[in-house]
Amino acid sequence: MTRPPGPASLTEIDFDPDATCYKCGERVLSISADETKVCPWCESSVNRPKILRYQEVEIIRQLKNQSEVNKQIGAPTAPILSNKCTEKDLRDHLSKIGYFGRSANFLKLELKAIERPGWVQVFEFHVHAKKKDGDWEELFGICRTDERSNTFDVQLLTGEADQRETLGHITKDMITHDRGPRHWSFWPLMSLFGLTLLIAIVGAIATALSTANY
Repeated sequence: MTRPPGPASLTEIDFDPDATCYKCGERVLSISADETKVCPWCESSVNRPKILRYQEVEIIRQLKNQSEVNKQIGAPTAPILSNKCTEKDLRDHLSKIGYFGRSANFLKLELKAIERPGWVQVFEFHVHAKKKDGDWEELFGICRTDERSNTFDVQLLTGEADQRETLGHITKDMITHDRGPRHWSFWPLMSLFGLTLLIAIVGAIATALSTANY
């Protein structure tokens, strides 16, 4: 049995961390299996050599820069309970339609409605993504998932107003977070309850005063 090579036998390879991976188009950041044309995400982690110190420093710098970008665009902190499966499906969809899905910043991804008994779910999203042949763009849209048929449909919209209007049409007969219009009997019943409560308070005060006089 041969021992693995020690640190002294490692070969340092110069590469450009800003170069793009030939498989996914994302930045390489770190070499993989002594190659500089494929990123570690596309290459098996088993074959990836030990990361060198200057590579680690570069990755940390890139993460800090991304954190600053997130602050500038107002990216919210990830919630404790998040929609990871839907987020992954949406990232894959963005990659298919000409964006860098893996590096997209999700400003909003919320479940807005479900259809009984729960197979169909509707989400709204606000994403900051970069086109593969252009600059960063803000994307608003709605995605609909159906676990029975394993379908994932995405609809990109022009802005927040269009998103709200379209969401209202799609979720019209579904269970939503938004409170619907109150029943016509709500305010008469509330008025009757308030009047009854007022009479009870006045009666209690009158009883207390009459008892005190005796």
